[in-house]
Amino acid sequence: MATKTFRVSSALKNIIGSELITNDFIAVFELVKNAFDAHATKVELKFLDLDGDNPRLIISDNGKGMDQDDLENKWLFVAYSAKKDGTEDYRDSISSNRIHAGAKGIGRFSCDKLGGRLKIYTKKKSKTPKNTSVLAIKWKDFERDSTVEFEKILVDYQELKPDPHGLKHGTMLEISDLREIWDREKLLKLRRSLEKLINPNQDNDAKNFSVALTVPSEETLDAQIDNDEPWNIVNGEIKNFLFENLGLKTTFINVKISPDGRTMTTRLKDRGTLIFEIVEKNQSEYSGKKLKDVEISLFALNRSAKVFFTRYMGLRVGNYGSVFLYKNGFRIHPYGEVGDDSLGIDSRKTQGTSRFLGTRDVVGRIEINGENVDFQEVTSRDGGLVRNSAYGALQHLFLEFCLKRLEKYAVDIVKYGNLGTDFHDAVKQEGSVRSKVLNLIQGLTRSDEILDFRFDDGVVDIFGELSEQSLQGVLSNFKRIAAKSNNVQLEREATKVERRLAELTKARQEAEAEAEKARKQQKVAEEAAEAEAAKAREANEAAEKARQESEQKSTQNLFLKSMVSKDVSNIVSLHHHIGIAAGTIENYVADITKTIASGKSYTTEQLLDVFDKISRQARKIATTTKFATKANFNLEATSTMMDICNYIQEYILNVCDGVIQRKDNKGPIEFTWKNEPGITHVISCRPLEIAIILDNLINNSRKAGATAVEVGAFATDGGGLRIVVSDNGHGIPKDNQGKIFDLGYTTTDGSGLGLSQSKSAMENMKGSMALVSSSKNSGTQIELVFP
Repeated sequence: MATKTFRVSSALKNIIGSELITNDFIAVFELVKNAFDAHATKVELKFLDLDGDNPRLIISDNGKGMDQDDLENKWLFVAYSAKKDGTEDYRDSISSNRIHAGAKGIGRFSCDKLGGRLKIYTKKKSKTPKNTSVLAIKWKDFERDSTVEFEKILVDYQELKPDPHGLKHGTMLEISDLREIWDREKLLKLRRSLEKLINPNQDNDAKNFSVALTVPSEETLDAQIDNDEPWNIVNGEIKNFLFENLGLKTTFINVKISPDGRTMTTRLKDRGTLIFEIVEKNQSEYSGKKLKDVEISLFALNRSAKVFFTRYMGLRVGNYGSVFLYKNGFRIHPYGEVGDDSLGIDSRKTQGTSRFLGTRDVVGRIEINGENVDFQEVTSRDGGLVRNSAYGALQHLFLEFCLKRLEKYAVDIVKYGNLGTDFHDAVKQEGSVRSKVLNLIQGLTRSDEILDFRFDDGVVDIFGELSEQSLQGVLSNFKRIAAKSNNVQLEREATKVERRLAELTKARQEAEAEAEKARKQQKVAEEAAEAEAAKAREANEAAEKARQESEQKSTQNLFLKSMVSKDVSNIVSLHHHIGIAAGTIENYVADITKTIASGKSYTTEQLLDVFDKISRQARKIATTTKFATKANFNLEATSTMMDICNYIQEYILNVCDGVIQRKDNKGPIEFTWKNEPGITHVISCRPLEIAIILDNLINNSRKAGATAVEVGAFATDGGGLRIVVSDNGHGIPKDNQGKIFDLGYTTTDGSGLGLSQSKSAMENMKGSMALVSSSKNSGTQIELVFP
């Protein structure tokens, strides 16, 4: 029986070259990865004569290089990979401790994607002098006639001595007849993409590998770029990027499966505080596949973290990317690209926009280490990993044990980081945080799969606020895990919980004995409150009568002046604060209604942004009503020691900026903050009352038609703090400037109590409030002085 063989057309070049690698950046990445696999420590990408007649890209490395035998039997052997079959020099692998980044044997055809001609200068690393081998290829030779067999196309080879480029060892690729135009914008995108190519966090010798970009034609423009905008500079060494280096003040989770695949460690931190670290049996099994040597790091970005990211990186998170995937230090596309949802993050968020995190809410990376041969890239280098059981296990690990655990804390407990500036502030500001953190810890430690458990000392402090019944469950779990893991710290914490349980039991018994006495005291308090209310009603009637008899031309409301009850005054103040927030919500809803009625539409991003702003105002109303609904409420009950300078700055930039709409509904009022360098001012005050004062001033600026508000902080000569609030509104008429702090006085449709209540609040804090200036051309400036 006769046998036959396949014949290979020269058209194969296009199939595994320009048609397979469809992205210029990925083509460059493949060549950089080849240099890494050649044990290079440095790679330079040099674009020359981009504005001339011979534009070209030169990629040079200081790797081990090649000789004639390597070129003939390896480089020119299509689809052959010495890395894959293990014929690479084992001594090089031992000395560099590197795992190869590529192993398909087609990365060399990336040169075809970039340019029509290729010239290779290469010299093998050797103890004896070697000639430089030169290989010249014209890719068009493979395109003329597809009936010609691939191996019949000739390429030029020669040896040079001495080397015209001074090559000691390594390889230089000179790619000419460039197929695309490389302008400054594309070069900057290449640089930013290269920053994400290599992950120095992985243990694959990536820290000893550098990439530099050189474009002489862009050096003049680079020199004009401000030092604060490094992202706009083309030339220079590529700085590999790690999110940890940003110091983002947000919630962070890290899930790591051990190299042997036996254990999985999860660490969750909230703005620097370790909430928990658990070691459990490997939970990654999916469809019979269990992972090993895999690590996931994920950041949940709150508003302030997004602002900081934009300032540091020069672009918004949504335009940077989300969760990137790396294998042995090199990025695999398209994971993390803008618009990519390979991990199903955004498709899941559509099922509950307020309950789930989307790609615009998280950034991070997935790291696959070691051999992990089950994770293979598809042949098209921008198609990601082959969808097999290992990939299914990776998706399962990311969703169930990373993203969902992060959401459980960042969304359900600390509300996207909107509670306080750190974990301890969140616990103080929102009492429910304590019980939710406990429920989270209790749920995690309940499983028999837990091998060890750790947390920050500050987290233990919340146990002092918890119920006797809740502590019983925590104590039982702590004792079981401590015995299993021999965790001395956990044993100490279990002892603390036991002491706390004894205290709670004693307190409960004493409380029961005092119950009858407390009920009697409550009855007396209720009778006193009713008497106070009767006085308030009488004062109300007297005020109404006085108003009717008044001959004043202004709209001053004497009803408010007659209200002498401190509790009633507080209620009115809170009511006014709620009215401001409700009015802001009404403005947003009216704007949406008007837009829809006109036939226009919102993008999903625009709607989410508006709903987020409405949600902020709604939370403000909810917080305020909590004060008004407590028995015997008093604003003084919320007094706390805090840096008021930092509080006001956070309130202006994170609560007001981009949220408060202008009176003409043509967009939000622009807020700016300025302060003396290093200024701080810690006093005992009521955060809600400070917020009410700021809201009153901002609401008055809005009514005055202001488009911009500036808030400044300055030290006084006597060691106090001076806050100056300035706007560009239409100002206060000169004849009315002496009356603006009178209770009930107004020249608008308002109640006339905002400034009066604010001034009283400042005086109660031993401070002052005064009108500095106001005119039609320069707006209004009001000064707050804190002692």
